[in-house]
Amino acid sequence: AQYSKDKPNIVVAGPVPGKSFSALTLPILAPDPNTQKDVMFDKYTFFYGGNRGRGQIYPEGNLSNNNQFFATATGKVSAIDGLNVTIQKGDGTTVTKECLPGAVIVVEVGESVKEGDPITTNPNVGGFGQDEKEMTLQDINRVYAYCALATSIFLAQLAFVLKKKQFE
Repeated sequence: AQYSKDKPNIVVAGPVPGKSFSALTLPILAPDPNTQKDVMFDKYTFFYGGNRGRGQIYPEGNLSNNNQFFATATGKVSAIDGLNVTIQKGDGTTVTKECLPGAVIVVEVGESVKEGDPITTNPNVGGFGQDEKEMTLQDINRVYAYCALATSIFLAQLAFVLKKKQFE
């Protein structure tokens, strides 16, 4: 998806699991210089960057499943329901922390935790990759013209060699 309406040339994909997405293919729609006068036939460079892990957050600001989750209060773990960990504070109130899939819950019911203690494993695999590629936006008529020019030069050179051999 595009990052924002203001920056349609920036694409955000993910976070995605690294085991099943070791390579990511993004389609590029080339503009037509014949219909868009501000686009020229030229060589364009594209820059790619990928962040895998490192505690990512979505563009909206909410955490992804690449994060380790921590206790939001001091107390005892009173219940673990799937990915929800309920902590009972000293005053009797309860706080529920929702953990996203990917991390394994490491606390057990009845265990005492302090605010900020990890309640899941750290699924962060970490890593950053970047690359750059070049793409040439070319008109097919220019390719045909180049082929015709190269062929005519080849035939002219061949004629010169054959003419020279004729006089030897």
